Amino acid sequence: VGGKNGLILECVDLITSKMDIEIKDAETALFAATVNEFKDMMNVVHQNFEYDKESRFTPSDGQLHLLWLLEEHVLSVVKYGEFDSPRNTEKLEPVFVGRLCFRAWYSLTHPTHFSESAKWLESWLRNKLELSDGKSSKRLACAALVRVLLWVDEAGQLDLGDSDEDSILATLLGFDSRFMAELAQACCGLIQSIPPHLADEV
Repeated sequence: VGGKNGLILECVDLITSKMDIEIKDAETALFAATVNEFKDMMNVVHQNFEYDKESRFTPSDGQLHLLWLLEEHVLSVVKYGEFDSPRNTEKLEPVFVGRLCFRAWYSLTHPTHFSESAKWLESWLRNKLELSDGKSSKRLACAALVRVLLWVDEAGQLDLGDSDEDSILATLLGFDSRFMAELAQACCGLIQSIPPHLADEV
């Protein structure tokens, strides 16, 4: 299975092979649940998450695969047309891939490592984006990440009534506010950094 369904199955397999969660629940958590619902589901799952208490955070094999997916489909975006493909196509658009991969990353991180994980991932993204002082040569990739991390855009629907800061992925993942501000600055002016139904109103 390829395309979007294939990616969902791929991420679900990464999670269910390491954690005590049913396939259907993993699919819902990664794809259909709001960020707050996803967090609540993971709080339960993480209670039985085995890990080495003495070790520092290092990406697992599953998380390394997620980084590869991010590089392949999000950080490498160079064309405006790669955003917001019609829903009936199997094209992997960067926002879709980013949302799945970051949720899967969080799922595979033990709660005691959330802070270290966030710092590690932030450093990795800075390096890959060549992001410094709000400037990056990969502006479209920054736009895709802003759409994924800063907008409350769940399952294709934007809930502007939910102003809770905890409802965005950047907060859930624990990214530093300065990093997110630089990311937004790097793609300032690009319409791809906001959801398409709001872009029409701009």
